[in-house]
Amino acid sequence: METSKEIQPNNLLAEYKTIMPIHVQWGDQDAAKHVNNAMYLRYAETARIAYFHELGYKMDFESKVAPILAEINVQYKMPVTFPDTLWAGTRTIGIPDEFTILMETILVSEKTQRITTKIVARIINYDYIALKKAPTPADFLDKLRLLDNI
Repeated sequence: METSKEIQPNNLLAEYKTIMPIHVQWGDQDAAKHVNNAMYLRYAETARIAYFHELGYKMDFESKVAPILAEINVQYKMPVTFPDTLWAGTRTIGIPDEFTILMETILVSEKTQRITTKIVARIINYDYIALKKAPTPADFLDKLRLLDNI
């Protein structure tokens, strides 16, 4: 994934192996003239999909088992306005059981060089044929552990 020379001196993304830019669009803002809170969920989703894609985890409905969002927590640390580029760092922070992956995404403003948002998502592996949660594939767990040292 891409990294930004502007961000690197702050070491804000040093612990994240998967980093991608998210360009804030004018239409992402609301009447208060800052990025609407709902947009951060979209930004985090984009970063999680890129993370899964980088690890080779299929994100299609032809696969029997694929990840699905079960829970999300968003900490808004400061407002973001257009124009800006947010650098999204995503990592796995825990594997509490055979079905669950805990993921963290932080968004760092290129303009302010600060963390704007921290998002923690609980991902469940889901069997789309049986319509129930499913164990995380062992080969994917191995990739997660290797990438994020967990």
